[in-house]
Amino acid sequence: MTWSDVLAAGVFHALILTALFTAVVIGGLLFARDSLIGDYPPAIRERYGAQSERGRRTAGVMGALNALVFVVVPVVGVLDLHGRSGGSLGFWPPFALGTIGFAALVLVDLVVLDWLLFCTVRPRFMVLPGTEGMPEYRDYAFHWRVLVPSPVPWPLLSVVGYGAVVGAVSVVAEAVAG
Repeated sequence: MTWSDVLAAGVFHALILTALFTAVVIGGLLFARDSLIGDYPPAIRERYGAQSERGRRTAGVMGALNALVFVVVPVVGVLDLHGRSGGSLGFWPPFALGTIGFAALVLVDLVVLDWLLFCTVRPRFMVLPGTEGMPEYRDYAFHWRVLVPSPVPWPLLSVVGYGAVVGAVSVVAEAVAG
C-alpha cells in the first residue's frame, strides 16, 4: 500500500464523515432551530433566551449521532485500509486517515456551515426567532475565534488528536487480533 492509497482512502472517508456530520447538523436545525444555540454568538443567545426543551432533546440526539459517526466512519476507513494493505497497518496510515477526515470536517464546518450558510446565506432554519437581522449573524471573525481560541487552539489540536486516537486504536486492535 502506498501513501497515495492512504490519501485516497482518507479523502474518501473524509467526504463520508463530513457529509454525515453536515446532515446531522442541518437535520437537527430543521427539527429544532435552537438545538445549537450554544454555538451562536453571545448577543444572539442573549436576545433569543433559553433553549427550548425540544432544542435540548434535539441537541442530545445530534451529539449521539455525531459521536456514532466519529467512531463508525474511521473504523470502516481503517478496515478499508487494512483490506488494501493485506497486512499490518501500524500507526501512521490510520493516523493519516483520521487526521484527513477531521481536518476536512473542521474546514467544511467553518467554511460551508458557518461562513457560507450561517453568515452569508442565513437560511431560515439557522436564524432564531426574534433575532432576525442582527449584525452578529455576519460576524465571520466570531467563527474563526471559536476555531482558533487564544492562547491554546484546542479545536485545531483536536484534528491531530483525532488522528492519534484512530492510529492508536488501530495499533491496539491489530495487537489484540494478532
